[in-house]
Amino acid sequence: MTARIVMTGGATGIGAACAARMAAREADITILDVAEPVHGIGRFIPCDLSDPAALDKVPDKLPGPWDALVNVAGIPGPTPADQVVAVNFLGMRHLTERMLPRIRAGGSVTTIASTAGRDWMRRAAAVNGLLDTPDFAAGMAWCRDNTGLWDRDPYTFSKQCAVAWTYRGAGLALPYGVRVNSVSPGSTLTRLTGNFTEQIGAAQVAWLDAQVGRAAAPDDIARIIDFVALGDCGWLNGVDIVVDGGLTAGMIGGWIDMAQSPAAIARAAMKRD
Repeated sequence: MTARIVMTGGATGIGAACAARMAAREADITILDVAEPVHGIGRFIPCDLSDPAALDKVPDKLPGPWDALVNVAGIPGPTPADQVVAVNFLGMRHLTERMLPRIRAGGSVTTIASTAGRDWMRRAAAVNGLLDTPDFAAGMAWCRDNTGLWDRDPYTFSKQCAVAWTYRGAGLALPYGVRVNSVSPGSTLTRLTGNFTEQIGAAQVAWLDAQVGRAAAPDDIARIIDFVALGDCGWLNGVDIVVDGGLTAGMIGGWIDMAQSPAAIARAAMKRD
């Protein structure tokens, strides 16, 4: 049976790699994006995740039933900060909640988060503050009222919220018989690479990539997303899967010494001075 997929951010990068991989299994794909794909896969519906009014019209164009919603769309920031949170979390949540009734029982939601979000419990009070808001408008109001808690690094905060929402989303989707998971890539070579390099420094990026041999290619991440969304894993629910070549394992297991990274050495030098 042909799988029917709705995918945000399918025009470029990881999303385009996902579309190609899913198309190879003859999936029926609808891509929601601000940019029209040039790869010619599936059908395209213009969609801006930062516009809740526009998002409310999307489900009527996607009556379903669908087998999977794959939330890939995201922007790096750091500015405008409210736009980063709107696209990476609030818009994703808004669309997902409205699409759940249109996903068949046994279907799935897969959100692309980031290893930047893996330590969300470190700022659980702020993350839960935003997650506790009932809708997009209330979420934006919370962001305006609490700027000092998140706006210095809106990308990290937005991805922390995406990871944390996975656990809530699994419960929200349970009555529909739908699984909710997230995939958190590490360093991946996409059009966003330049933004991240500018933010944390080329030396730091090169050092991190060297710890596991290389950065990921988009298809390295897409093959995991394909499995989580469409694979034979019907009991996989409510988890965030880190896909970073072992970098997180190295930091936890102690075989990567972050104190030797260029950023850590620079911070230590500044303290001495």
